Amino acid sequence: MTVISNYRTLRRFLAPLLMLALLSGFMGYARAAEEVPPQLPIFDIPALSAKSIASPLPNIMVVATGGTIAGAASGGDKTNFQNYAAGTYKMADMVAQLPTHKSADVSTFQFGNKGSGSYSMKDLYDLSLAVDQALDVYDGVVVTTGTDTMEEIAYFLDLTVRSEKPVVVTGAMRPWDVIGTDGPANLYQSIKVAASNKTKWFGTVLMLNDVIQAAREVTKSNAHRLDTFDTPMFGALGYVDDPAVRIYRLNARALKAGTPEWATPFDLRTISKDKLPTVEIAYSYQEAGGGAIRALVEDGAKGIVTAGTGAGGISAKMSQARSAAIQKGVVFVTTTRTGSGTMSGGSNGVIAGDNLNPQHARVMLLLSLAFSNDFNTIKDWFETVGAQDIVMDDPAPPVWPANAVLSSDEQTKDSIKLSWPQATDSTRVAGYAIYQGSEETPITKVASSVTSYTAKGLYANTSYTYMVKAFDDKGNESAGLTGIFKTSSSGSGSSGGSGSSNSNELTVPAGGSGQLSVYDNSITLQVPSGATSEQLLITIQKLAQTGGLIQADDVLLSSIFEVVKNKAGNFLVPVTLTFKFDVSLVKEGKKPSVFYYDESKKQWVEMGGTVSGSQISVTTDHFTKFAVFAVDDDKPPVPFSDTSGHWAAASIDKAVSAGIVNGYSDGTFKPELTVTREEFIVMLMRALKLEGAGADLAFTDSSAIGSWSKTAVSQAVQAGIISGYPDGTFKPGSRISRAEMVVMIAKAMKLTLTANAETSFSDNEEIPVWARGAVKAVADKGLIQGRLNNRFVPEGTATRAEAVTVIIKLLDSK
Repeated sequence: MTVISNYRTLRRFLAPLLMLALLSGFMGYARAAEEVPPQLPIFDIPALSAKSIASPLPNIMVVATGGTIAGAASGGDKTNFQNYAAGTYKMADMVAQLPTHKSADVSTFQFGNKGSGSYSMKDLYDLSLAVDQALDVYDGVVVTTGTDTMEEIAYFLDLTVRSEKPVVVTGAMRPWDVIGTDGPANLYQSIKVAASNKTKWFGTVLMLNDVIQAAREVTKSNAHRLDTFDTPMFGALGYVDDPAVRIYRLNARALKAGTPEWATPFDLRTISKDKLPTVEIAYSYQEAGGGAIRALVEDGAKGIVTAGTGAGGISAKMSQARSAAIQKGVVFVTTTRTGSGTMSGGSNGVIAGDNLNPQHARVMLLLSLAFSNDFNTIKDWFETVGAQDIVMDDPAPPVWPANAVLSSDEQTKDSIKLSWPQATDSTRVAGYAIYQGSEETPITKVASSVTSYTAKGLYANTSYTYMVKAFDDKGNESAGLTGIFKTSSSGSGSSGGSGSSNSNELTVPAGGSGQLSVYDNSITLQVPSGATSEQLLITIQKLAQTGGLIQADDVLLSSIFEVVKNKAGNFLVPVTLTFKFDVSLVKEGKKPSVFYYDESKKQWVEMGGTVSGSQISVTTDHFTKFAVFAVDDDKPPVPFSDTSGHWAAASIDKAVSAGIVNGYSDGTFKPELTVTREEFIVMLMRALKLEGAGADLAFTDSSAIGSWSKTAVSQAVQAGIISGYPDGTFKPGSRISRAEMVVMIAKAMKLTLTANAETSFSDNEEIPVWARGAVKAVADKGLIQGRLNNRFVPEGTATRAEAVTVIIKLLDSK
């Protein structure tokens, strides 16, 4: 009886749990079945009207977020400046109340309608993308927001908006409907500033009270006064003196107009908003305790900005808490609570905040940690991104301190760590260049804050000569510090590859990286991390006999090298081969080009390459014989003004020549412009050249599909390349995500997909299950590569450059 009773009791206990488990499993399955591909947010930015297109005036978009400028006085009391409901009026109505603008055609987009302090950092992520989306179409953008955190919102936009077009942030200190309100004038004048195009390349600026100020430098200085915004140390950029917009100085970003250095490192299209970390501010005062820092760390802060006294000083207790937090990996930035002043130096996990105030430094640190976890990289960003450091003529190179030497106190069988002292310069040391052997081109350059470098992928028991030179912003180089160091004969290596006792071999561990230079650096192989999922042994041989490989009229500029590995299959990530070639043999009208030998067709196939002095580099996903030949230097005119030197220029040229895609009437291609779903389908169908009218479209939003794309969409449906979303829509105007693009490519190629596939990308777990098999299959074919740090970024929006590149690779693979 006891046994039976206990069994019944157990059964009564387990039965509900079993049912709950089954129900949970079913619900999980249902959720997976309903999963919608993630993508970057898309905003309903109004298209230009026919009237606006025909108008000679600039087209300006006002993106509204609410704030005091859109506030309504409490109880209708028009004399009440302090009691009001922020974010009451809609921007379309507010613009309609203004006089017709003399200098712009104005459109509006209501992003939100609340106080500035109510927006999260994730909201600002969306706001930045909305501004960039508007700038794809409009000539400039005005962002209206509350003044409480306006400077932080403006600086976030300054660091993240990719377009060089004018972005002007404005607001008001008094609500829209009271007497003496500053709102209408600020809004009207900000539109004028954006339309003038005079702040193009300046990044984001603020305009209130007819004063134009840089987002990085401006701060709110008074709780109530209309002239609350001020720029300590630097002063205003300019003024709106009706009717003119006058700019009297350039900020740091404008000084870099048109150069690669103008863009910041913080491209939000490459990360999810969930990657934005928690960063806090700790305030110092007389006998301040360390509890605030400890609590912030416990609450998950990845970075903390200290608002210190004077030149950034903090109390002893705060310093102790900071040291403990640094041991846990928290990054600190030091600033001053005084309102102005430049911080410099910094070490041991603490970065100097330059002239940023605490709230600006927090924004900078938050974005830096979202894009890198390397301390020196973040430190370098704080020293360079937007820093107002004018470089004058500097004929003198940097100099080393007396008795400076290049040293090494750490050698393994495959690496040598180099160390050197800090150099000085009359203006600024920009960095250090590291040279190996007699090479004229440095193997790498490091920031001025870095005074060590580890050379990897070396041979055991081998001597190497290195030289380090300091350089300044003008490119002047110091005298070199030279040293000869020898790798050890044994010992453990790292996750990188290492040369064996046979100097022509390189062993690359699974997921690791490696470098091999042989035959007096005539050929150098660089294998990046993640290129292989299993250990490889790579061998390079220089062919002594070239019979049958070279024709009488071939001009060979290098030796022929055969590169082989001990495992079959292509690399997961392309590797780089760099060859030395004989410059004297390159005659007028000729250029060097790398070729690989197709063993099946018994012919050389041109790869091209990037030339630097007497070296040329290419990437490849497979090994065979390689050589450098002289070919005709047919230099066709660059079809677009913005693709010269772009990484996808060759694919863009092929795609245009094949009629897959076109440029814009202004002579640009806009390679970094994002692509909609219907645009990508049109490109893909043009490439595949499918016949017929296609299937009937049954999408609930078929009417939204453009007439120019309808046939292509119909063909794609019939071919099984697209099927739409679970809700029955196609969403033709939505930006296509990288995951969606790859799934379409996999279907177009009819690839066999593996369920629960594991890719080699570092963010594999972020790739949705429905796309993972396609991502692996397409990546294995070498058609798609990761972005920064080998991240696939599945929710990232595909650009025109990425779209045409993957399509061209698809065609080349056939």
